Amino acid sequence: MDDLYPQKDNEFIAWYPCSLHPEEAPAVWRRRRAGYYVHIPFCTAICDYCGFAVEGSKNADIPRYISALRQEIVRFAETGRLANYRFECGHFGGGTPSVVDAQDLMAIKKLIDASFDVAPNAEVTVEVNPISFTLDKARVYFDGGVNRISFGVQSFNDQTLKIIGRPHKARDVEETLDVIHHVGWKNYSLDIIYGVPGQTIADLQEDLCRAARSGASHISCFRLEIIPFTILKFREAAHLLPERLDVETLNAMDDLVSSVLIEAGYRHYGAFNFALPGYESVHNAIAFMPPQADYVGFGNSAYSYINQHVYTNYADVADYEAAVFAGRDPIAIAKRVTALEAMSRFFVLGLKFFRVSRASFISQFGTAPEEIFGDTLNRLLDRGLLARDADDYVLTRTGRHYSNNVSKEFFTGENRGARQHAQFVPTITPEQIMHYTKLSRNVNSRA
Repeated sequence: MDDLYPQKDNEFIAWYPCSLHPEEAPAVWRRRRAGYYVHIPFCTAICDYCGFAVEGSKNADIPRYISALRQEIVRFAETGRLANYRFECGHFGGGTPSVVDAQDLMAIKKLIDASFDVAPNAEVTVEVNPISFTLDKARVYFDGGVNRISFGVQSFNDQTLKIIGRPHKARDVEETLDVIHHVGWKNYSLDIIYGVPGQTIADLQEDLCRAARSGASHISCFRLEIIPFTILKFREAAHLLPERLDVETLNAMDDLVSSVLIEAGYRHYGAFNFALPGYESVHNAIAFMPPQADYVGFGNSAYSYINQHVYTNYADVADYEAAVFAGRDPIAIAKRVTALEAMSRFFVLGLKFFRVSRASFISQFGTAPEEIFGDTLNRLLDRGLLARDADDYVLTRTGRHYSNNVSKEFFTGENRGARQHAQFVPTITPEQIMHYTKLSRNVNSRA
């Protein structure tokens, strides 16, 4: 056995790796970039298509929820859990944040600013809609340091708004845009929904042109998803909606969205996202674009990706509040991300923004993506869904039509075939279920 090694090594190895470099020393204490999200679940009216954890504001105990939200944030601050992070963006979403008192909302922002390391130039976004957004609230937001507005337009067409059960009219959209311009925001985003049953190519083109003419710095265009246990799904079952659009029409709409907005000067930088140069969403860069950074969510149903875990808070407001007031973390479900899942996530989320850097993958994980996903990459390349651009993998034009399908090709292990966990509390009442079930039976009996 003495010929195994020429010399017996007696070094006691206490740490590894050994190849340290003096020039890397300043990085030891550098804070990691991150983002935060604050969920406000209240809405003056709940849209028929909504699949988020929301509730009507009319009978809600909003002060109690705000108190729980503050207590959750303070718990993070007192435990020092976020001491190693610097927040480069914050997003107040919902629900409809503009439903709550503007001073209360800005007090939450002020608490976060005081409790954590928030970059002075952090992008801070508040979602608003026409029913609850006023000039007075806008001024409070602006003075409170909100430098970006996300406005849920959905459509400038009253018929499209009616089909999806949106509670505002096209004229309300113009009034909200007037408020945004009057207060002075240059950085604001509009949400547009398309692929609505009964919607035409001409309808969509008019929506896109009007959105571009508004001067918005960013436009997010989402294809409608009809979600189970929403009023829209029950209306469809009762044959109260026009027929769903076919795949060819949806693909044509995808192409139209891209061509109209690119021609208007927007850069198509993600599956649903268009921005004027320099106005790409920092939140998107943190949460989705590889190498993805960490983010923490406050409030009911809020998701987080932090400390190598994905977790989500209780969706039900009462369950969330009960946990917080009992001094517990309001986490409903969680998973520690494995090394393979982290690599998978790099592609699953990254491809939603069309481009994944091979060099960045190697830098982060110490191995080439072909070593892990070689068969998948070759299959997608052969099918014309992916292409190589220098050292990057990019979605082709065909791949962009099927970005969700392509992303799911990189699911691993028990994630294969699974759907994203929906943090959703159905808001449809038993009376509404009975009403639409009866209508559906009547229609089917006449067929």
